[in-house]
Amino acid sequence: MGLAIVVASLGLRALVLPFSIRAARRRLAEPSRTGTPGIAGLAQLPIALGIYSAIRGIGERAGSFLWVRNLARPDRALALLGALVAGGLSWVSASAQTLNGAPAGSAARGVALGVSLLLTAGLTLAALSHMSAGVAVYSITSSLAGFGEQRLIARLTRPKQGSSR
Repeated sequence: MGLAIVVASLGLRALVLPFSIRAARRRLAEPSRTGTPGIAGLAQLPIALGIYSAIRGIGERAGSFLWVRNLARPDRALALLGALVAGGLSWVSASAQTLNGAPAGSAARGVALGVSLLLTAGLTLAALSHMSAGVAVYSITSSLAGFGEQRLIARLTRPKQGSSR
C-alpha cells in the first residue's frame, strides 16, 4: 500500500506538470498576471483526504511500509521526517527567492527564512502526528515531487542568455 501511495502521488504530479509549466510560461509572458501558486496546494487537499479515507477504510489491512507497521495509524517518526522534509524544502525554496527585498546575509532575511522553516515544519508535524502514516507517505512524496517540479519549471522557463526578456 505504501508503494502504491508513492506511485499514485508521483503519477498525479506528472499528470499536472504540463499545466504547471504552461501556467509558469504564461506568468512570464504577462508579468501583470497574478499567479496563483497556492491553488496547487489547495488542489492536493482532496487527494490527501481521499488517501486518508481509503487507508482508514482498509484499517489493519493497510499493511506496513519501510519501518511503519501499520499505515492506517499515525507514526511519529514518519511525521517528524515529513516535517523535516517540508521545513527543509520550504527553507531552500525561500532562500532562493527575494524575501521582501532583504539582501542576502541580512538579519531580516535570516529571520524570514527561520520563520518559514519553523512554521512549515511545525504545522506539518502537528498535522501528520494525528493522521495515518499513509498520509505522511503521501505528504513526503508530494513535497519532494513538488520541489523537483519547481526546479524543473524554473529551468524550463529561465530566459535564455542573450534574450531580451
